[in-house]
Amino acid sequence: MLVVRGAVKEYDWGKIDGLVAWTGEATGRPQAELWFGAHPGGPSPLIDGSGVPTGELLADHFDVDNIPILVKLLAAARPLSVQVHPAAATARAMWHAQLDGSGRTVLTDPFEKTEMLVALEPFEALAGWRAPEQAAAILAMLPGCSAGAEAAAAGATDHAITDLLAVPDAGAAVSALPGAVAGAGLAGPEAAAYARVAAMFPHDPGALLTALLDYVALAPGEGIFVPAGVPHSYLSGTGLEVMTSSDNVLRLGLTAKDVFVEEALAALAPDRVPVLASAPSGAPIAPDGAPFSAMLLRSGSLEIESGQYRIVLLIEGSARVSTSLADVELRMGTAAVLAAPDPSAQVTVDGLAAVVTAPVAPFVGEAA
Repeated sequence: MLVVRGAVKEYDWGKIDGLVAWTGEATGRPQAELWFGAHPGGPSPLIDGSGVPTGELLADHFDVDNIPILVKLLAAARPLSVQVHPAAATARAMWHAQLDGSGRTVLTDPFEKTEMLVALEPFEALAGWRAPEQAAAILAMLPGCSAGAEAAAAGATDHAITDLLAVPDAGAAVSALPGAVAGAGLAGPEAAAYARVAAMFPHDPGALLTALLDYVALAPGEGIFVPAGVPHSYLSGTGLEVMTSSDNVLRLGLTAKDVFVEEALAALAPDRVPVLASAPSGAPIAPDGAPFSAMLLRSGSLEIESGQYRIVLLIEGSARVSTSLADVELRMGTAAVLAAPDPSAQVTVDGLAAVVTAPVAPFVGEAA
């Protein structure tokens, strides 16, 4: 059993000091994500019993290519990019194209990225496709978007995307988005979300793509499973994010970063849809097809069996993780990591902890 703290990622969409409860450090800058895993983009440092870094990384003890999951705390103050993550075959093909020089550098690793977001506070997102007739009704009211509206009505979302990204006067179309959303019958928080997108990205044609996406509002404890190939954009809130150990993001808009339209369209999986899921405290959230499960354990205890990769992340209060070989006390924002060969563990929480499990991952170091 190893104990780690998270690696902080500062992106412009993050909340100012939004993760300070778990990092313990106010920076006055947007704190967007806290990574608990071994991905090279942000490997977690190991800490000792006093919370002091040991100088080692979690990646020093695992075969990084086979760590099954990456766990994050995410704090969004503004919308993330409209994006798609590649499935396994697509990721491998794009990765090898990069290696042989025949393609652009768009991926950070050769792995699929499938993820689930579990809300820790009210959370808003756009995920999956809006009903074609409603998307078309919104787009038909936007200047210059008639071709996109026709493609959306026909269910040709790939054509709708390319048409909308090519609108001659994106600013005029984006400024009309709030009125079009209201004209199509959307109201309340859903309409307000589109108004925020238009206000924050007034000249970004990617804002027009949000009309194609369905709106989702999550209460604390509710989750959304987003398989690879499903377009989405997280809008606001704080949540627990669990994903396969990949950082591959193919962006279409709502970002100052590079967009990769051709690659994102190739990664779309029309047969896949987002799945809303929830479970009582201490019960796993495990949607069909998810290669992991996550539970929020509030002031209770449970045993997590050996034979699987396990992360116990303390979100509030205090927690103890005990095996036949080791016993650790967690601080907020730290996590116990157990490899498949490690013994079964008893988790006792006074507060709130996330318990995440995934199938076997090879272990390089000694079990503890």
